[in-house]
Amino acid sequence: MIGIAVGLAWCLWSWRRGKSPRQAWPAVALAAGSAFLLYLASTPLVARWAAWTLERENPAIAVERLPVADAIVVLGGSMYATQREDGSVHLYAKHGSDRFDTALAAFRAGRAPLMVFGGGGTGVEGTPTEGEWNRGRAVERGVPESAALAAGRAQYTSDESQLVAERLRERWAKSLIVCSSAAHLPRAAEHYRRLGFTVTPLPSDFSTRGAAEGWSWALIVPRGLALAQLDGVAKEWMGRVVTSRTNNATHSNSNSQTPVEH
Repeated sequence: MIGIAVGLAWCLWSWRRGKSPRQAWPAVALAAGSAFLLYLASTPLVARWAAWTLERENPAIAVERLPVADAIVVLGGSMYATQREDGSVHLYAKHGSDRFDTALAAFRAGRAPLMVFGGGGTGVEGTPTEGEWNRGRAVERGVPESAALAAGRAQYTSDESQLVAERLRERWAKSLIVCSSAAHLPRAAEHYRRLGFTVTPLPSDFSTRGAAEGWSWALIVPRGLALAQLDGVAKEWMGRVVTSRTNNATHSNSNSQTPVEH
């Protein structure tokens, strides 16, 4: 959008100065090129390809094929709240709610004896953390209270992993099945590996259809939803770059501080 605005403003400035279209070609090229890029970014075709660059790392898997682990970690990101006029609150799952159902299926399949729920809050006063809410939902669905733990309130994936790790270490858990949205899972799983856990990713909430993907002319029709999806993928890739650089910096600092034996 900025490129289009700058290009159009440049075209207008050139026109007012009496320049011919040929002389103003850089401004026209900037506006046209920016508009074309915006069109591409708004198409489901590009959004699907972008999501695939992340989701291909952890394709869909039946929970029965997962290895047995010490615990199943369910990342937050699905709890929302709406406050009614009488002050009461309606809590519900949205977007990444498949994380809860997929992880619960893995627990029922005997893949781990423990579930740990992460997450933040809703921003509505008086509501529980997502971890507490999902723990309660799990217990209602038959998970023993002793087998369901809630981590503290988190804002980001990084601090969520720290809070979840605290609960895991209370139970001496070392191997994990980490369940999150397929596009988010590569970055999320890396946080737990950095903390010393053995991680098996369990993807859910896919944006792509795997082997069922096909072609349709509707894929090149721009949609706001596709632009939002591309924005989410860009966030994940930027987060992975930051995480990777943090890992490298930490590794370099630890090496430089290690005394050399003679």
